[in-house]
Amino acid sequence: MAVSGKWIEGLGPETTVADAARRSLETRLAVIAHSLPLAAHLAEHDIEHVHRLRVATRRAAAALKLYRDWLPEKTRRWFKKRLRQIRRAAGEARDLDVLIQRLQRESGIQVEPVIRFLAEKRRAVQPDIIKLADDMRRDDRFVRKAARLFRKIPSSDTDEQAVTPERFCDWAPQQLAKFRSSFVELLPEGSEDIEALHQFRIRTKALRYAIELLAPAFDPQLRKEVYPAVEQLQEQLGNITDHIAAIRLFAEWEEHNAAQTPREGASYLDVEKTCEVEDLQNFRNWWTSERADSLEQSLANQTGIGCGQN
Repeated sequence: MAVSGKWIEGLGPETTVADAARRSLETRLAVIAHSLPLAAHLAEHDIEHVHRLRVATRRAAAALKLYRDWLPEKTRRWFKKRLRQIRRAAGEARDLDVLIQRLQRESGIQVEPVIRFLAEKRRAVQPDIIKLADDMRRDDRFVRKAARLFRKIPSSDTDEQAVTPERFCDWAPQQLAKFRSSFVELLPEGSEDIEALHQFRIRTKALRYAIELLAPAFDPQLRKEVYPAVEQLQEQLGNITDHIAAIRLFAEWEEHNAAQTPREGASYLDVEKTCEVEDLQNFRNWWTSERADSLEQSLANQTGIGCGQN
């Protein structure tokens, strides 16, 4: 299994939903088990360990949500809570890593106090990741919980779940349609509301992670054509919404260091806000109505596909 675990191997249109749930969660949770110790104890050597952990928790959470009807509720809630804790710790660390790395590319003594301020905050959040890793490792807690979860997933749909089609390719289009509806609901039309675009990015990520899980039930177009378009949209939105964390951190810096001026003529906070406006304009130029309509139509075409049409 690839460490990233983006795609779920070994599934096909005729796979039962229960088997798809088991295989998907095995893949997603294995990546967490691999990534968490690295992010806890080797982050100083490679900051990408934290980034990979953050993404892995999002993917695992998406699988828990998608297959919740096949999972024992108590164990599902346990994993949901732990994944949320890990994601928050990794998210805060990642935001600081990205900003520190960006500032380190600048030269001059003016940037050094800002980097020291951010580095201190970064050191303060690392123990949270270490504690979570140690808790999950103690008595093989994470692995044992995962094994229990897999054992309790039914081998086939129970009588209570008879309304849900057993075949993956019958069930998956209904699920993709739900994610498409949530996505389309927040499609921006020239919006300048950064928070609204942030919420749209969250829906876009949810759609992306759903496609990763559901792709084996569809023809190759979903994976090869629709998915790259969704991925590109998420990246474009990220150019705007990533400013949110940087602005918050620069605002903290200014509050604690009001007497210092990091740059002549403009503070880091002012510069960040200007970059945010520029990236917003770039996104509006890129996200045309034609591009939006094309993606929406591609998703609509896929949600009408069932087992007999693959």
